[in-house]
Amino acid sequence: MTACATTPDIGAIRAVLATVDCQTRDFARLGYSSLTAAHSPFQLALTAILTIYVTILGYRLMFGGDLRLSDSPGIALKIGAVLALVTNWGVFQTLIFDLASQAPVEIAAVISAPVQNRSDLAKDPVDGLQAAYDQLTAAAGSLAKSATPGESSNAATPSVGESDASGAANAGEALNAAANAVFLSSAGLVSIATVAIGVLTAAGPLFVALFLFLETRGLFAGWVRALGTAAFALLSTWTLAVLMLDALEPWLAQLSQQPASGRPDTQTAMTAASIVYIFAASQVGMVLLGAIVALGFRLSQRIGEASATDRTGVRQPDSPAAHMPLSRPARLAEVLYQSPASSVAAGRLADAASPVSIHRTAAAMLLASDSPRQSDWYRRPTISRTESRRVFS
Repeated sequence: MTACATTPDIGAIRAVLATVDCQTRDFARLGYSSLTAAHSPFQLALTAILTIYVTILGYRLMFGGDLRLSDSPGIALKIGAVLALVTNWGVFQTLIFDLASQAPVEIAAVISAPVQNRSDLAKDPVDGLQAAYDQLTAAAGSLAKSATPGESSNAATPSVGESDASGAANAGEALNAAANAVFLSSAGLVSIATVAIGVLTAAGPLFVALFLFLETRGLFAGWVRALGTAAFALLSTWTLAVLMLDALEPWLAQLSQQPASGRPDTQTAMTAASIVYIFAASQVGMVLLGAIVALGFRLSQRIGEASATDRTGVRQPDSPAAHMPLSRPARLAEVLYQSPASSVAAGRLADAASPVSIHRTAAAMLLASDSPRQSDWYRRPTISRTESRRVFS
């Protein structure tokens, strides 16, 4: 027997949850250790990736790229974080596996604490789910057994007539389907999310190493989104399980109190089954909503990179005219153009200049050319020495 072996007498839901949790945790640890072992090809790939990354950084520093010396602490922190995550299982387990598998359960416990305090069935969700599953299964068997007329051997218990046989059979099938829905929407979804977290954790070092390069950083972001989807599935599943147990508790109490007919009431059985169906559908919807929430994760760019990148993601070259300083006459002309009080100045500028949005480029081109400048209209006329002698002679 392995260390994760469980006894079958503890119940189906308890056995499945305990086995899946133990096996997944063991698989994540062994898979991570095997991937990051010294003889693994991942170590050679990691060495090559780090060598290429450092070479590209040195090239950008030597040949005047967009990398600055002030970016060195951030680069060193990035490399150190990657190495710490891909070489130490303790760090990776705490920051990745435990955060994705245990944090949602704790958050769900905090959210559903008021409901757990008022409900005996929801106080312990695992025991409550197991009790609800067993009671629904027992009630379904009781209804199915009493659906055949004359089957009961007890003389004190009247047999079911032909008119009630169909209703009892339908109620038994509904409760049987409800019991399966309880199992799949609770233990099933929790097991699926736990297995997904374990597999993503075992392959995590591959995606963490891809975070170094901008071109492969999208794969890392997708890995984080997948982990977020699985973690949100755990959060929503445990929260709705507690809410379902609280809503289902009075109906299960009525099912356990059999009337004189010796079988549960069909109307109570159908109502309890409907409640289970509604919460099972809600579980699936919440998993889809969690996937939509996880898609909102984005890796932001640096401020310097974001300013030089347009909406299409292509880095545009800087225009020399955009950075050319304006002279005092050009600045004055721009102020006069934007002033609403100078109607005459605005009319003259409208004939000689472009809109304000391209004013700097136009002013720079006018200053570089030999043609009359934009701001010459408000200057005093120049008088040469010959003209002045004519005037004063």
